[in-house]
Amino acid sequence: MMDIALPPDPPFRAITDLIREHARARPAQPALLAGDARLSYAELDALMDRVAASLQRDGLKPGDAIATCAHTSPRYAAVFLGALRAGAVVAPLAPSVTATSFASMLSDAQARWLFVDGAANDLLPAADDTLCRIALDTKTPGLPFEQWLAPHPLHSSHVGAGTIRAHH
Repeated sequence: MMDIALPPDPPFRAITDLIREHARARPAQPALLAGDARLSYAELDALMDRVAASLQRDGLKPGDAIATCAHTSPRYAAVFLGALRAGAVVAPLAPSVTATSFASMLSDAQARWLFVDGAANDLLPAADDTLCRIALDTKTPGLPFEQWLAPHPLHSSHVGAGTIRAHH
């Protein structure tokens, strides 16, 4: 039997870099769609930069954690990907858990930022000075996303792929 040499695997590519490449090559192409909400690749890339820059402005260091608890939406995805671009660890928390489980997972994540929408309203802990709560919609208590978000145009200090923390 003859050994066949396979080509080497392509080098690892971070999803945040791939989105930036798509934004440059196909800026108007839709990247994220959910109901009436949509973001082109250029809009997604710019929003990811703004999220990353906002986190870095607020003191995020590579390896620091953010937590999310929200319905799926282009804004949620942009926050998730922007945090990865900044080098954050992302802890997506399920809105289907009990308030006690949510509090435990949030504590375990050691997140300094919590991004939430109405999906988390029944789970949210009392105000906490060590946690910045950012509301992704207008119905949830916390700092409004648009108010928290760094102005456009801004570029973050690109750190890398980031990490995802899974909670079971």
